[in-house]
Amino acid sequence: MKRQNAGLWLGGFLLIFGLIIFVQSFSFDYYSKFGPGSGFLPRWISGALILLTFFYIIRCIKKERVTFEEILPKGGGARKLLLILSSMAGFILVIPYLGFLVAGTLLLFVLLMNAYKWYYSLMISAGTSVILFWLFGSFLGVPLPVNYFGF
Repeated sequence: MKRQNAGLWLGGFLLIFGLIIFVQSFSFDYYSKFGPGSGFLPRWISGALILLTFFYIIRCIKKERVTFEEILPKGGGARKLLLILSSMAGFILVIPYLGFLVAGTLLLFVLLMNAYKWYYSLMISAGTSVILFWLFGSFLGVPLPVNYFGF
């Protein structure tokens, strides 16, 4: 495999991300009658991100070369990373059908099953999902996805 500069790829991704946020910030008001508007902070932060990314890309080209082989995990670490990423993708796919409580419990159970006994993992994941569902629904007033049965 060709030794690619991972820092350059990251810099390119951050530059594109910063440019997208910067362009989108113009659709919000920069200033309102009460002070800075909703476009003020994203415009300045994305502008700073773009500027700092240019410096980072220049540094990656001139001095520091970091390859993917150096930073990507190997062996057990790679398996854990794959488990986390696949669990999150599965959570995103099933949450509209199963609801937050069931999908959150499944996600946390899969992530905790290697660290604890299965019944502890199930209790921790179910308890955490119930608390988060209650916290967001009742306390913060943010509705989370529910299934056919309403949970």
